[in-house]
Amino acid sequence: MKFEEFMIGQVFKSRICIDKDDFNKYLSFARTKNILHENPELALKEGIKSNTLLPGRAIIARAEGEMTRLDIFSNSIMLLYGMDGDPVWNNRHTRFIDEVYAGEELEVEYTISDKKGEENSEKYGILSIDFKINRLRDNKVVIISRRNLYRIKK
Repeated sequence: MKFEEFMIGQVFKSRICIDKDDFNKYLSFARTKNILHENPELALKEGIKSNTLLPGRAIIARAEGEMTRLDIFSNSIMLLYGMDGDPVWNNRHTRFIDEVYAGEELEVEYTISDKKGEENSEKYGILSIDFKINRLRDNKVVIISRRNLYRIKK
C-alpha cells in the first residue's frame, strides 16, 4: 500500500513463535549477558521456569520483522524512524507485562495509531504503529508497544 492508503485505526495481525534455536541466535547476535540465561539453577530459584525466558527486545524485533512481511507492507519503502512515547500514555513507549518462553505462540496486533506527512519532505510520511502482543495459550497480553514510527514513501 502507499502511504495515502493507510488509515488511522487500521489493524493487521500476524502470529509469531521464537523457538530455542532462534533464542540462542538472538543471544549470540545481541551479545546480551543475563545471569538468568546463563545459570538455570539461579533462574529456577528466582521463579523462572527454564533458561529459555525470552528477552522482550527479541520479541519486539521479531514482531517488527513479521510486520514488514505482511502483504500490506510488502511493496512499501519504509524504515524505522523512531520510537516516541505516547503522550496519552504518560510518554511511555513499551511495557513487558508477562513472561514469554521459547516455543510459545504469540499473536501480534498492529494498529496504525497516527499518520502525518514528514516535515520538509513531499516524498515521505510517518506512520505510527502500535503493537499489542498476546500469548495464545491463555490469550494474555504480554507486550504493549506504542508509537513505533516508520518513515514510508508516499
